[in-house]
Amino acid sequence: MLLGILAPLMTAALGCTHPAPKPSVAIEADSLTGIVSITGTSFEQQLVLRSGNTATLLSAAPSDSAALSRLGGVEVLIVGRRDRNHLSVEHFTALSVAGVPVVDGVVRNYGDRIVLETTRGPLPLGNPPAGLRALTGARVWIGGPLNTGPNTYGMIVPAQ
Repeated sequence: MLLGILAPLMTAALGCTHPAPKPSVAIEADSLTGIVSITGTSFEQQLVLRSGNTATLLSAAPSDSAALSRLGGVEVLIVGRRDRNHLSVEHFTALSVAGVPVVDGVVRNYGDRIVLETTRGPLPLGNPPAGLRALTGARVWIGGPLNTGPNTYGMIVPAQ
């Protein structure tokens, strides 16, 4: 009698299949905020991000490395992959210069208007410095009130 009850249950259990869960391969990116510092000699420079009492070595593609070298002393947000005290840079954004917030984007001319194209959309500049028009296509940081000026700015990546 017990076999009569167990046999249908075992048959049903064997016939019921569930797909195996797929392993998750997504790896979250790490992010770190700090001040870019360049250490070493002209022959062997290293990019370092200083955050509080911590110094993290940065490695980046040559174009990002050149851009980060232009940001010495600037506070940035870096997104990448962390391994112990080392961060491989995937992308970065300038946040502040000398403690003053800045906006990071690409200079564009729209007729007689200069606009800073950011990852969050275009920001029109109300009274941009005269030299900024010559940087059309360059990635820059801009400080100060964007709608009225005066503004400070610095080059991150030259126009191509």
